[in-house]
Amino acid sequence: MKCVVCEKRKGKRFCPAKNSQICAQCCGEKRVVEIHCPADCVYLKSGQSYQWVKQMIAQSQHSQDPLLQKKLNATRQKFIRVILDLEATIVKYAASLRSLTDEQVLEAITLLKATYQTEERGLIYEHTSTDPLVQPLFRDLRVRLEEIRKVQNQDLPPLQGSDLPDCLEVLENDIRHHLDSPNDSDDYLKFIKRNHPEKVAGGPSQGGLILPG
Repeated sequence: MKCVVCEKRKGKRFCPAKNSQICAQCCGEKRVVEIHCPADCVYLKSGQSYQWVKQMIAQSQHSQDPLLQKKLNATRQKFIRVILDLEATIVKYAASLRSLTDEQVLEAITLLKATYQTEERGLIYEHTSTDPLVQPLFRDLRVRLEEIRKVQNQDLPPLQGSDLPDCLEVLENDIRHHLDSPNDSDDYLKFIKRNHPEKVAGGPSQGGLILPG
């Protein structure tokens, strides 16, 4: 039986979204982005962890600063729930914005990191963008981080002021990895959409986000 998506390769995986067999390549490349996968799909769950590990290995192998990469990996491991939460915020915001680009997401992350770095030096100054798509994303991410900081949750390590730029630097590095990897068919937004299928079908974020339980 041929894959019902590409109609070229042999369908070897049952896709609950298509209610039919699809090939492994279509499953890997088009999940969530073009195929509306249910969150409990076994291939989606296994693909999430695999893609994360694959990205970390690629970044470590191509990093020109091993010490920086070691620091980023340590931050990712310690604050994995926070970083995933920020990714989900980006996905939710981008859900109905087809024109949003990786470069715009990078600008929002970089501006927010600079804002927190400035605060760490004792200055209150918000770095802003004139881009009408960047500034609302900047706002949503900052609101989300402040919500996380205020909540004492046993599943989340406490966020200190210096931890905020570090978490944002992980995201910044992830985006640059996708922008600088011409052989990688995925852009950053497609990559994180696969890891947060529950947010893809929703509307853009308005800043009023739900805290994790």
